[in-house]
Amino acid sequence: MLLVGEGSSRTKKNINAFLSIEDRDVQAIASYPLIKSISSICHGKGFPKAGDVDTLLKLPSLQKDGQLDRQLLSSISSICHGKGFPKAGDVDTLLKLPSLQKDGQLDRQLLSSISSMMSSRGFPKAGDVDTLLKLPSLQKDGQLDRQLLSSISSICNGKGFPKAGDVDTLLKLPSLQKDGQLDRQLLSSISSMMSSRGFPKAGDVDTLLKLPSLQKDGQLDRQLLRSISSICNGKGFPKAGDVDTLLKLPSLQKDGQLDRQLLSSISSMMSSRGFPKAGDVDTLLKLPSLQKDGQLDRQLLSSIASMMSSRGFPKAGDVDTLLKLPSLQKDGQLDRQLLSSISSICNGKGFPKAGDVDTLLKLPSLQKDGQLDRQLLSSISSMMSSRGFPKAGDVDTLLKLPSLQKDGQLDRQLLSSISSICHGKGFPKAGDVDTLLKLPSLQKDGQLDRQLLSSISSMMSSRGFPKAGDVDTLLKLPSLQKDGQLDRQLLSSISSICNGKGFPKAGDVDTLLKLPSLQKDGQLDRQLLSSIASICHGKGFPKAGDVDTLLKLPSLQKDGQLDRQLLSSISSICHGKGFPKAGDVDTLLKLPSLQKDGR
Repeated sequence: MLLVGEGSSRTKKNINAFLSIEDRDVQAIASYPLIKSISSICHGKGFPKAGDVDTLLKLPSLQKDGQLDRQLLSSISSICHGKGFPKAGDVDTLLKLPSLQKDGQLDRQLLSSISSMMSSRGFPKAGDVDTLLKLPSLQKDGQLDRQLLSSISSICNGKGFPKAGDVDTLLKLPSLQKDGQLDRQLLSSISSMMSSRGFPKAGDVDTLLKLPSLQKDGQLDRQLLRSISSICNGKGFPKAGDVDTLLKLPSLQKDGQLDRQLLSSISSMMSSRGFPKAGDVDTLLKLPSLQKDGQLDRQLLSSIASMMSSRGFPKAGDVDTLLKLPSLQKDGQLDRQLLSSISSICNGKGFPKAGDVDTLLKLPSLQKDGQLDRQLLSSISSMMSSRGFPKAGDVDTLLKLPSLQKDGQLDRQLLSSISSICHGKGFPKAGDVDTLLKLPSLQKDGQLDRQLLSSISSMMSSRGFPKAGDVDTLLKLPSLQKDGQLDRQLLSSISSICNGKGFPKAGDVDTLLKLPSLQKDGQLDRQLLSSIASICHGKGFPKAGDVDTLLKLPSLQKDGQLDRQLLSSISSICHGKGFPKAGDVDTLLKLPSLQKDGR
């Protein structure tokens, strides 16, 4: 992957010049589809020899299923950026380090963090890798805390391994603590701004988090901080004046307050680009093509912001051209549903070419009864989110996979489950689809059990296909069994909690299902679990203390017992938002307008 100037006009010019050179050795290298990885390794070193390229790409340790593993090559090219081709022994040593193995295989998530920190620095020493991964401050429940490591690797991108003292100092800053523990949400915002810049000074962290313009009701406004951290990704901490200027722009105000939806769109486009000029913000938000009934059309702005994510503000003419494309019109007006699908595909890719849009929307395999099949397009756009337009042949191949057919037609329910698993991952391989849909543990009465598949696809949303063994292990967990069979109601609750989080650990499932506060008459109270699962949808397993605190809130009690009807209402309000604060629950339930006969 090109790590320096990737995507810039200068880089593209240099690559084009490279590809046009008539030297045979150069053309041999240029013919590789992996030119970016090769050019990254050889940055500033001159043209490599064709033999060296062949040797690297044929290293046994870089192969998977008889083919070059591009993900591994990307990690290696990051480490060796500007260092020239690595020695086979160095590659083997790194990829076989015991500390980088998990379940007998290379742990790619760990390798990604290591390659980020060692970008352009060459291979790390085995001892240094072990020391880093065993730092006490990076452990949780006796295991490496990967979320923390990811934040640290972002800060140390290209800086090498951090000192233990620097890690400890950052993670123990009082301003980053909440309820006696590290506030990971704050750390994520800090690591975003300090990406590739090294550790911040404690004083600078405190100053940022105490900026008056980032406070709300006497506390740090985390939503604002996230927007600011997106704008300042890799730029370091912002100046107080720049923050104030942006948040007080008249065009970002609504009813006398900051319009957070607008700020979110602005921060998406300006991600990693720094603060925009006030005039540029005004110009964008006042474009005639973005107005509806005399006001800014926020839905359109959201679609535009998605395509222009991290690319800066678009030109007015480009916006007009896109929104007036004939293929995006319906009954003489812009078809917003189509635009939404296109903006998903082009997330962060910039505006598409008219021809690419037309080609996709007119594919015969996406038509039904002479019109575009929007349900199919939605599944396609989910898989291709942020990846650009698919090839027509790839679309046809996917939609004609025998395992996705039912009664001679495409089974849309199956495609929907597959598209959830492959969200943002591109089209799946036919073999992976077949393997999953034919797993014995997913069959019932000789047919695919769609309810089970739905639970699996929920947990694996955007994570790719699970391993067969992992599916079997999950479905055979003793705590998910009832009368010798899988308890589907329990699995549904667990899959809701773990939506997009991957499969849960057996211990986490056991701990939750055995919480004393979730028991009734010696058995699991499924109604309570359902409410908890709704609140924690996509948030992962809750802490036992948080569950107890919620269920014992005085405002949720009636006649000395938990009022389940109230809890159900609260869980509906907080679906996917995590546990509410006691004060927020009390405030809502005591509103005068909600009282009747003093209750």
